[in-house]
Amino acid sequence: MASATGSAALDGKRLDADTYRGEPIQIGRFAGSRATGGDSGFHTIGCGLWIQLPPLETGPHVLKIRGGSDSFRVSVDYALTVEAGQR
Repeated sequence: MASATGSAALDGKRLDADTYRGEPIQIGRFAGSRATGGDSGFHTIGCGLWIQLPPLETGPHVLKIRGGSDSFRVSVDYALTVEAGQR
């Protein structure tokens, strides 16, 4: 995690990331999820660079995420469409 770097942009505007370096988190149970198993979910450790999107206006948007750590790299582009009444 110490060497992790990353960036994100929404519609060409940079988004600030929050860094979590090993925070305890609770994963809740969701109906039909095979990942959480049991009735109460589970505790684990979360780390990484996290972003929060602002509320999006109706219409198309592009979210670009870039990151890496040591020899690992990720590059993801999302084409998002917000429909009227879904905001």
